[in-house]
Amino acid sequence: MEMTPIAMLNVMSPMEKMTSMNAGEKQIAAINTEDASFLDIFRGMVNNVIETNEQVDRDAIDLMLGNIDDLAQVEANIQKASVAVDLLVTVKNEVLSAYNSIINMQV
Repeated sequence: MEMTPIAMLNVMSPMEKMTSMNAGEKQIAAINTEDASFLDIFRGMVNNVIETNEQVDRDAIDLMLGNIDDLAQVEANIQKASVAVDLLVTVKNEVLSAYNSIINMQV
């Protein structure tokens, strides 16, 4: 007997939350966005930039010492750091733009 798409949806189990790629090393703290302030989210972004840049620095040292065999992982870490910095700068620029718009409003 073939199941209809609606019947298949009733039988499917919900997806589980994905674990981080570095789950063996450490767990990334999840931010509850309902209770988090902008400052908490921004601090999390800054911490993410710091952590990814520290990882790139460790990778550079290991690469110079010849302790790294997987160059793809090094390149992935460099890209993560680049994206984290770009995101932080973009958010900062948008916040400053909104602040300037509010300051320049006629009251």
